[in-house]
Amino acid sequence: GEELKALLVGHLLFVEWHEIAKMAALYGLVGLIHWVARTPLLLISQTPEAAFARGLRVPWWDFLFYATFGFVVTSSVEMAGVLLVFSFLIVPAICGVLLAETVGRRLAVGWIAGTLTSVAGVAASYLWDLPTGAAVVCTFGACLPVCALLRAARFGEASAKP
Repeated sequence: GEELKALLVGHLLFVEWHEIAKMAALYGLVGLIHWVARTPLLLISQTPEAAFARGLRVPWWDFLFYATFGFVVTSSVEMAGVLLVFSFLIVPAICGVLLAETVGRRLAVGWIAGTLTSVAGVAASYLWDLPTGAAVVCTFGACLPVCALLRAARFGEASAKP
């Protein structure tokens, strides 16, 4: 039971500096790889037909993306837990899609939403003496309807026009 609990919620508050350094190095390397490979990765994800037409080796680029994704996820799960890792992966991305049109703006919205939601979750955990991982996951859950309401307020009038 304890192993399952540790897998789900991790040990976020008891992370040691050597673990942070290891994660920073890994995330930095993956970020660098994705920055260098951003053009083919974006082309493949947005218009795969054009990528095939240009002769890109789509399966190889897919492998590169999923291999780096796998390293990030598996190394993060031990520290933060499955629920929190997937909340960080999914919720900021959805917020970006809901509130922005371009890739750059979606990234900015995702980073801002992820940061603000994380801070709010940790603050709620501290103020109300709640488990940190669970509080942050619940805060991410509350973030989604807020972003949906913001989208409705921002784009509602434009989508109602014929």
